[in-house]
Amino acid sequence: MIELPDVERMIERIAGYTTGKTISIIRIDDPAVASIERDIVENHLENHAVDSVERHGRYVVLRFRSDYSLMFDMGDDGLLRLESQTAPPTDRTRIRFQFAAGRELRFSSSGSQGTVQAVAGSEFNEKGALQSLGVDPLSDDLTLARFEALAEGNARSSVKGFLLNQKAIAGIGNDYADEICFQAGVRPDRRVGQLEPAHLDRLHRYLRRVLRRATLHWSAAHSDPGWLINSRSSGGACPRCRHELTSVRVTGRKTVLCPRCQRAA
Repeated sequence: MIELPDVERMIERIAGYTTGKTISIIRIDDPAVASIERDIVENHLENHAVDSVERHGRYVVLRFRSDYSLMFDMGDDGLLRLESQTAPPTDRTRIRFQFAAGRELRFSSSGSQGTVQAVAGSEFNEKGALQSLGVDPLSDDLTLARFEALAEGNARSSVKGFLLNQKAIAGIGNDYADEICFQAGVRPDRRVGQLEPAHLDRLHRYLRRVLRRATLHWSAAHSDPGWLINSRSSGGACPRCRHELTSVRVTGRKTVLCPRCQRAA
């Protein structure tokens, strides 16, 4: 499943080349996924430069200097990647953006996963999926007070269900939700309303710490022996106390925890 750090790394790989360049041709390989009216393509996207590449949660936004934007819902396995125009598209290719220099930006996904939507600048904050998304966890908007207020509104949810709720906090997926709970020493299957203020403080602190490290130092994080994400295999040992890890289902998702280290609440 695509999570926030994956999307951030994806943007880092494409933004330097894409920003400021003009897209000459857009080829829609799957209209069901990239449902963009032809007149918008011809009048507002083709032959217009990309102004910026941005992220909100797991969404990628390509802002054009025409004051139009494209929003990419990455789904579970979406990918934005630069390719040579001579490379044939695959059965996962949904839309291609060609540059004059011979390269193109491709969005690919499996099945009907992911969508691409065009939005006029005047409607950007009022239309489409972003209107229902919660706060980005790495933005300055997610203060402790804001986090506590969101927790209060999700008091009946499990801790993991709260972290996965994209309408509350956008961008956290299954593996990082477990990592945040592990690092904070909180059981993911506890009710949010059962948590003490100190537990919420730890969750808020480690939520931002885990996602920042995974975003800025992905390789180091994913080789850190102290991270749960590197010990998730069935029967694995806790990276702290070496007790056998437990696998349960929370909100319908496989959830890995250490019953010794995660006793909070």
